[in-house]
Amino acid sequence: LGEDDENPYSHLNEFEQTCACLRIAGMSDETLRWKLFPFSLMGKAKRWYKLTIGSRQGDWEALCSSFCLQFFPISRVVSLRSEVLSFKQEEKNL
Repeated sequence: LGEDDENPYSHLNEFEQTCACLRIAGMSDETLRWKLFPFSLMGKAKRWYKLTIGSRQGDWEALCSSFCLQFFPISRVVSLRSEVLSFKQEEKNL
């Protein structure tokens, strides 16, 4: 993730799929994710990670939630929900 229009949920999904393909003897899946995650980030996302890493204390789910809220804020969710709820099909003029 690094571009403004990228979706953090998609980024995490692809990242976790990639990590699922890799096994290191003696290392848990969660530890592997923590080790590799910063390499999947660029720009603002990498800066965010450096500032956030210490406050998550090894909790992968907390990091994911914080990541998604940072790069896909509630205001965007509300806006998209509003668009979906107000969707109307226009009549087709023949």
